[in-house]
Amino acid sequence: MANIFDNLKQIGQLRQQAAQFEKMLRGKTVESSSPRGEIKLKLNGKMEILSIEISQDILKAENKALIEKLIRSTFATAQKEVEKMIGSEMKAQMGGMNLPF
Repeated sequence: MANIFDNLKQIGQLRQQAAQFEKMLRGKTVESSSPRGEIKLKLNGKMEILSIEISQDILKAENKALIEKLIRSTFATAQKEVEKMIGSEMKAQMGGMNLPF
């Protein structure tokens, strides 16, 4: 019976650690720019967009498709950077724990 209570205690501790980790991720930011810097995105560790900057130089109706393409590709790059940051933060937080995922 004590084993069940130990497991429940561990689950509670894991939930608390997960909540702390999520809070920490919200405070981390990643900035990414398109290759020529026309589009700049800022994301937090939860992959929420905090800001978008679009250069005045490309803000023309005929550049609509280009702007959309640049936003998509810049966001994809920023997502990859956030994923790397999450991975390194998880390794740091989990230390030597051998988890199956």
